[in-house]
Amino acid sequence: MKPEVQKTFKVAVTLCLVCSVVVSALAVGLKGIQEEQKERFRQQSILEAAGLWEDGEDPSELYAALINPVVVDLQTKSATQRYEAGDKKLELESLLRNPEMFDEMTQEQDVAGIAKREAYTTIYEVREGNKKTGTLKTVVLPIRGRGLWSTLYGFIALDMTAATDGSAGLKVAGLTYYKHGETPGLGGEVDNQLWKDKWPGKLIFDDSWNVKVEVAKNANSDYQVDALSGATLTSNGVSNMLKFWLGEDGFGPYLESVVADGPTPGPDADSPAAPESAGEPAESSTDA
Repeated sequence: MKPEVQKTFKVAVTLCLVCSVVVSALAVGLKGIQEEQKERFRQQSILEAAGLWEDGEDPSELYAALINPVVVDLQTKSATQRYEAGDKKLELESLLRNPEMFDEMTQEQDVAGIAKREAYTTIYEVREGNKKTGTLKTVVLPIRGRGLWSTLYGFIALDMTAATDGSAGLKVAGLTYYKHGETPGLGGEVDNQLWKDKWPGKLIFDDSWNVKVEVAKNANSDYQVDALSGATLTSNGVSNMLKFWLGEDGFGPYLESVVADGPTPGPDADSPAAPESAGEPAESSTDA
């Protein structure tokens, strides 16, 4: 090999090594900042769904001031104090890696295309006055499901102020998506504010708790929102995930119990967490 070629090769290899070290160092060094920004965006999405987001505000501060996170056991369909909101064990990726922390969905059940449903999840309450003990106004529920190219992750907020009227009184307060890989300009229009503005006020259930809210072509009822132009499969995916997460295998039974109790004040924020059942102490979030 000629000396000139050897020198060129050495310079190229050295440059590649230096660049790879720099890129790796930046990736590691910025990971914490990236995770923080992801969490802030997720909090902003929760606030947007609930109609509480204000441009220019700090999402973390607004979230801390207005949102009361509650852990729900999706197997018993009830709120639980077995885990605390924010527990690392409740992160979706962790739950879906542990066979004891998720349920396999049958083909008949899995209309949302998620395959596995986590055993525990966190919902987000908005209450009048005191964020933990005031009268319940809005519940924000995490949702996800298959679109055309990706799984869409988002939140749907339910207006609970008419809960005393039964299931037919519940309305959508807002809908947002914070993560997806749908086609820009088509399925990606789930991010379009004009489309999201069509959701508030839409009815959700009939008198028998059947999920009726959906995305439809030429929407013509109080249960329907216009489909995304040129994005039939993404539109169907939104309808399917709402049918799943608001239905029997999702949050439906939990919402029924909340409505049966009425939009009552929450538990005393100053009282200690009670165990789920006699003889079973509440599990600390610091346990391994």
